[in-house]
Amino acid sequence: MSQFNIGSKAFTAGEDLEAYRRVKLAAGSGTQVVYADAGEAFIGFTAAKAVAGEMVSVDLKFTGRTFKVTAAGAIAVGGSFYGAADGKVSATVSGSIQGTVLEQAASDGEIIEGLLV
Repeated sequence: MSQFNIGSKAFTAGEDLEAYRRVKLAAGSGTQVVYADAGEAFIGFTAAKAVAGEMVSVDLKFTGRTFKVTAAGAIAVGGSFYGAADGKVSATVSGSIQGTVLEQAASDGEIIEGLLV
């Protein structure tokens, strides 16, 4: 039976996941998510921390809303962000621009607000 989800959906964590990180569907799966790395497409952001095998809520990506994101280093307010390793975002160009940050990040691991493009 199909479902219709607006905004968020529960998936199984395919690895230990931190909150506010970009995730993608695991290869060959429609129910399991893993980190999206640098340059990779993603389906959304984790809403909470989860251990592999647990259910994790994913805020599905779509434009017109903001998301909490985890920076991989310094990003200036208003700067574009790209995908980085372990689901983080970075000012370093890798693939396509994924969004704009609305707050400054000074260092790795900071949680900031971002807007998708």
